[in-house]
Amino acid sequence: MARMSAQERRGELIEAALRVIAREGMHGATVRTIVAEAGVPLATFHYVFASRDEMIGEAYAYIAVLPEDDLAEVLPADASPEDAVRALLLLWFGRFLEHPEYELAIMEIMAYCSRTPQLAQLPAEVQERYLEVVVAGVELLRERFGAVGGPSARDVATLFLHTTDGITYCWLRTRDTAASHRAIDAAVPVLAAAVVGA
Repeated sequence: MARMSAQERRGELIEAALRVIAREGMHGATVRTIVAEAGVPLATFHYVFASRDEMIGEAYAYIAVLPEDDLAEVLPADASPEDAVRALLLLWFGRFLEHPEYELAIMEIMAYCSRTPQLAQLPAEVQERYLEVVVAGVELLRERFGAVGGPSARDVATLFLHTTDGITYCWLRTRDTAASHRAIDAAVPVLAAAVVGA
């Protein structure tokens, strides 16, 4: 079996930590519990992370690295603005449903960071990373549809994130996937109008 690099091992431990945090909360995410979840020796953790807090900070950043898709591959060439927004929201929602436990972990980590002085800046930094990714997507859509005027790309991206956050939290409370799809359908005209500046 090929030996894992330190970076690969960090990713393995971070994913184990996210599973533990989602299942047991931050109080249950001890270093020993995380290495047991990952199936690695305790020494491995201390080889790749200086501390539990360093790992927690990286776990928060890890989940904020969104997959980058080529819009030309995701969207049909003849997609309308509403088609494009619906396709992107459904792509996001499908990925969310693959690992909803990660969102539970993020809520736990965000609360922990907010109460931990050396990590208190992380929630704002992670939000900024999300915004950068979504702003880039909005700008690509505007270029594709020849949109001019309307709210800034950053304001539209913020509206997208508020929408997805709301759908996320409602789904985690109710597990009602059909209701989430209805919410997406209701949001599409508003977001599409914001994208094209209508």
